[in-house]
Amino acid sequence: MKRLLLMACVAVLATTAINAAEKLISFEQLPKQAQEFSNKYFAPNNPLYRISYIMYDSELFDSSYMIVYANGDGLEFNGNGEWKDFDCRQCVVPAELIPATIQAYITANMPGEQVKKLEKNRRDYELKMSNGLELKFDLSGNLVEVDD
Repeated sequence: MKRLLLMACVAVLATTAINAAEKLISFEQLPKQAQEFSNKYFAPNNPLYRISYIMYDSELFDSSYMIVYANGDGLEFNGNGEWKDFDCRQCVVPAELIPATIQAYITANMPGEQVKKLEKNRRDYELKMSNGLELKFDLSGNLVEVDD
């Protein structure tokens, strides 16, 4: 009986793993919130922000969407369409997306530097600055780690 149960579990996991995949999708297939975010920060009529591709990644317990623009900039959203990663190669992360306490730290301690990457996780924010430094802040905006 245990062997039969184990085989059934393995079969379910194998089927789920096969169904978990990445696929290309159209802009219209993004959640509405992700579409609005993209249109707000990456003007669709600007040739620099022509969409190169959009990827949907469905995993066992999570899904995500990634937009990659022709200039190399990229956005990643969770399954609900909320942004979780803003990666700018040609632009800078808009200040309004950076929590006020983190922005205050940057202004006070790194004048003139810009945020090129901002990743929002369940436990922290990770930033990559224009000078190459990587900063990690907790959700309250306290600096946790600096990496060069």
